[in-house]
Amino acid sequence: MANATFSSVIVREGLLSHDQLDSALAGRTDAGEDIGRYLVRRGLISEADRVRCLALQNNVQFVDIADRDLDPAIARLISHSVALRYKAIPIEQRAGTITVAMANPLDVAAVDEIAISTALEPIPVIAVEEDIMEAIFRCFGAADDVSDIIGEAIRDVDTDVKLTEEDEAEADQGIDIKELAEGAPVVRLVNALISRAISSRASDIHVEPEAGRVRVRLRVDGILHETMVIPKDLQSAVISRIKVMANMDIAERRTPQDGRLTLMAPGQQYDFRISTYPAVYGENVVIRVLEKSAARINFSKLGLLPAVEDQFSRLTLAPYGMILTCGPTGSGKTTTLYAALNSINSVERNILTIEDPVEYQLPGVIQANVNRKAGLTFSVGLRTIVRQDPDVILVGEIRDAETAEIAVEAALTGHLVLSTIHANDSTGALTRLVDMDIEPFLVASSVLGVMAQRLVRTICNKCMCPYAPGEELLSRLGLNLTREQMAVLKRGAGCEQCAGTGYRGRIGVYELLKTDDDIRTAVVARRPSADIRAIAVEKGMQTLREDALHKALEGLTTIEEVVRVTSD
Repeated sequence: MANATFSSVIVREGLLSHDQLDSALAGRTDAGEDIGRYLVRRGLISEADRVRCLALQNNVQFVDIADRDLDPAIARLISHSVALRYKAIPIEQRAGTITVAMANPLDVAAVDEIAISTALEPIPVIAVEEDIMEAIFRCFGAADDVSDIIGEAIRDVDTDVKLTEEDEAEADQGIDIKELAEGAPVVRLVNALISRAISSRASDIHVEPEAGRVRVRLRVDGILHETMVIPKDLQSAVISRIKVMANMDIAERRTPQDGRLTLMAPGQQYDFRISTYPAVYGENVVIRVLEKSAARINFSKLGLLPAVEDQFSRLTLAPYGMILTCGPTGSGKTTTLYAALNSINSVERNILTIEDPVEYQLPGVIQANVNRKAGLTFSVGLRTIVRQDPDVILVGEIRDAETAEIAVEAALTGHLVLSTIHANDSTGALTRLVDMDIEPFLVASSVLGVMAQRLVRTICNKCMCPYAPGEELLSRLGLNLTREQMAVLKRGAGCEQCAGTGYRGRIGVYELLKTDDDIRTAVVARRPSADIRAIAVEKGMQTLREDALHKALEGLTTIEEVVRVTSD
């Protein structure tokens, strides 16, 4: 099997037939892209399938460590830095040997370094990289002990350079804040903060100055959690360090600023979008964490029900028209559109985007950022894009009447337009366009469908257990569940892996409105959103709450999450 090709292993294992594989590879635009990663990106195989096939191809044992209880003492036979550098973690020790789960067990240099550092003979096995990084976090923690770093940083900051609130306001005391921000302990503290955010799967980092301290909160699975408190003495140094990393003006503290940076941490590339806001006790900093690999997401990872996925996929194959996603900020609208672009991205299509900002870079797609200072707004960018011979256009958001008008015109003149719009539900997006003074008949003619969505937290697999929700809650939802349905309801008891929350990860809940003659007639007649919604439901549209309840009855989320995220 050592001489077998990856493609032959895929077929031999029954994951794809010869015809399916040939058809899939025919759409690969980058001949240098790894076949396995390409198939995962297309949603044709899972990452675990890819790693298992690699194991078979190279005669290496595959080990599933996702739910395996590892001994931290064995894991720490190698250093934290070595574990991160090589994406490796020891999982078993026997007489003179150590079994090491690795993302790349054929890395001879890594195996040699582990042998030298442990004085044991390594037995490399392969595991899913994400599971390895999760195991490293469980066994080592996010980074060095933050309290030790903070103590070191405080000792490093001389009392003569502590800034009072008046100093902060004037910023003219002759203190070299940049030099202070680049001191080793402060650099380590900010690095540890970023490392903890990544390891915790946080989407946002909040650094919030208060009267006597600086509070740091992380948004994990949509919920903010306080993760550490930084002494007030370190406020200027820490915030300045973040601004230095993002090439922002550290001397300007009176006006809001925006910046960005890209880091490798660890073994994966992340984008960070930084926003500062001058508050009473100092600059409030919010950092959005964007993982580059998220750009490769496909429909199979969104949580769409098969029927909805099929309908939405068919919409994206239309030669022209407009597809909208709607929902509140942070509901995954852009991710859904990126999944749509990934599904239709090919050498035959010219795809252009105008975004604010570009969140993920997509290979083969021409992307641009809104730049208001340079006069590049959504409307200006979109007006230019239609002269670039596009087949597919993605507009980050329809915010104003001018952008809406150009987008509708583009959809009616032979282009497929994808965009987001702020509306509470799918039918509300149609009336929102009418409220922007777009003629109802143009809305009816151009919009192919609207996907409304929310994100619900999923139950932690590690501590999942059965439970029965209260009668009051079920009554509030109008549910009369059978004994069999009650038996599948679950919740998380709380464990180390989910930080005691009972939840780990999120999944989308969706409401897809496909326009048809009845819907178009209602839009042209300027009927209210509630009437259009009633027509859509009568025709079989599944609402957000119904989709969320379906996922609760599949044991993916809880009834409490359904109530929290969706409305009647």
